[in-house]
Amino acid sequence: MTNGVRAVLCVAALSITLAAQTEPVLLSANIPIYPPLAAQARIEGIVKLTFTLRANGEPINVQVVSGHVQLKSAAVENVETWRFKTPYAEGKYETEFDYRFACSGPQRVTFESFQRVEVVSCPPGHSD
Repeated sequence: MTNGVRAVLCVAALSITLAAQTEPVLLSANIPIYPPLAAQARIEGIVKLTFTLRANGEPINVQVVSGHVQLKSAAVENVETWRFKTPYAEGKYETEFDYRFACSGPQRVTFESFQRVEVVSCPPGHSD
């Protein structure tokens, strides 16, 4: 292998390593719940949020970008419980909560990443 090819491979490996370290890592979070009043009213939707991540891993300045009024406060309250390991002193991030109904089992919560959270529940009063 030539020196030029080795150098390119080393730079590529370094770039991949740095890219992997650029995202904060979610260390802990409360499990989000479907807001009871929203579930009762059968309200579904996506809530988009922004927040600033402090160097200590605490999200602050959680702001709603969009979403149904009945879903917003549950999403904000949940993000405020998150704690991260972050490679930066401070940064701004986005996340979205997808609240929806499906009756194929108990409520489930999926963190695809901290940037997308799915909260799926069976609507109240539904019987299989």
